[in-house]
Amino acid sequence: MSKNRITIDGNSLKIEELYNIVNNNYEVSFPEDKAFIERLKKSRKFLEDYIAKGYPVYGVTTGFGDSCDNQIHSERSHLLQKYLVAYHGIGMGDYFSEKEGRAVVLARLNSNIKGYSAIRAELAEIMLSFLNKGISPAIPKLGSVGASGDLTPLGYLAAAIMGERNVYYKGELTTTSEAFKKENITPLPLQAKEGLAIMNGTSVMTALISLAWMDIKRLANISDFITGATVEVLEGNDLPYREKVSAIKNHIGQIDSANYITSVIKDSKRARKYEDLLKDIGTIDEDLYKKHDVKIQDRYSLRCAPHVNGALRDTLIFTKTWIENELNSSNDNPLIDEENNIIYNSGNFYGGHITLAADYLRVAVANISDLAEKQAELIIDGKFNNLTSNLIPFIDEPSKMGIFHGFKAAQITMTALASEANFLSAPVSIHSRPTESLNQDKVSLGTISARKLREQVELIYNQYSVHIMALTQAMDLIGIDKFGSFSKKVYKEIRNISKFVDEDRALDTDAKKVADFLKSTEIFA
Repeated sequence: MSKNRITIDGNSLKIEELYNIVNNNYEVSFPEDKAFIERLKKSRKFLEDYIAKGYPVYGVTTGFGDSCDNQIHSERSHLLQKYLVAYHGIGMGDYFSEKEGRAVVLARLNSNIKGYSAIRAELAEIMLSFLNKGISPAIPKLGSVGASGDLTPLGYLAAAIMGERNVYYKGELTTTSEAFKKENITPLPLQAKEGLAIMNGTSVMTALISLAWMDIKRLANISDFITGATVEVLEGNDLPYREKVSAIKNHIGQIDSANYITSVIKDSKRARKYEDLLKDIGTIDEDLYKKHDVKIQDRYSLRCAPHVNGALRDTLIFTKTWIENELNSSNDNPLIDEENNIIYNSGNFYGGHITLAADYLRVAVANISDLAEKQAELIIDGKFNNLTSNLIPFIDEPSKMGIFHGFKAAQITMTALASEANFLSAPVSIHSRPTESLNQDKVSLGTISARKLREQVELIYNQYSVHIMALTQAMDLIGIDKFGSFSKKVYKEIRNISKFVDEDRALDTDAKKVADFLKSTEIFA
């Protein structure tokens, strides 16, 4: 694999590689060894020989779902695939983004080349050309129950392969036929099973959760930065973040979180060493009672932050295994096992692991959103920040007193976003309902769960953008020279985007730019 090329083989694709292919336009290739293509050809030939004998094969020479008791002659099998794609053209709502569509193509291709989908090499090659020529199917977001795979949304990929419907081509929405014309691609009519091989799988939900996973990994780091910077603003103490504390709690995620927070505050003049705090407080001596000006421990939203974000970090660890297992799985139906001369009618299209992974992640992400909302109160409310009410500037001019409200509305916006993120944390997997003549009587709803995760991630980027603007406002009020090098680095970047609020102004445009910065900066990588 060269620096900008990734080889896929159906068995070893990583979430990070998917991210680079989708977001950094890495090229994609197949293995160069002959065994790879031979496996595809053998699987295809076994299927073709099998159906030529006249035996029914689900979805290849039979109807679909509850209609599987209808059998047709193998010579008409291509028509079955054509109309399968046609009648699933009932997706609703807005399209997924171009990058999301690109991720879908990659996830579906990686599954189909594993060797159990019995697709022709030509079909694999045209999907590969989609990835390398900047073509992504325009897929409506609504219409999948995630059990017999992402049938309807993946139908739009199948239609695009046949030259139909719409695609994104190099950033623009256009007809598939126009994109094919520009790239000299010939539409590929689907043959026996190939429509089902593309459509009957978990690749939409898996693509979405893979992209979300990468964002959440970034948000976990931003969450710890926010905690560290809040400790600095409030002159909190460093004791809860020392490595020994988390080590004896045993959770890897908590240890990582505490270490990250330590990296933020380690050279700060504001974060207090616990030993120095005790010296400042002094001893009680002979007094029976003494009221201190400071407390020897901080509020839960600071002291317990590694425990909250650590749970998210550990959720990222186990969900990565689930997601990558799914990403490298054969998840269509039927599955063609030419090595053992058998065709499996099974349920590998069921998205249960992805649904639950997205459910778990949404709960964990909602918790770091809630954590930040509590921290925002501490840095904005004048009763706690030892600065000003709502982070307004220090004012000694009577004509300007009493008219500014600084980050008051910004705090309300953060609370609204956190509330919506919490609302999206409800489990989707438990809402299964039967459909399709009671054949699909237990469904995963995986794509709905993954879509809600993507929505939640976007909310939190926006929430954090406002929060970090408030932090930089506090840094200015205190004096940036008193903060650690990590906070200074973030401060400098934010101040290139959003200036100090010296009098009330609209902050929405600034917040949008900061959110975009948070999504792409290497500071939190």
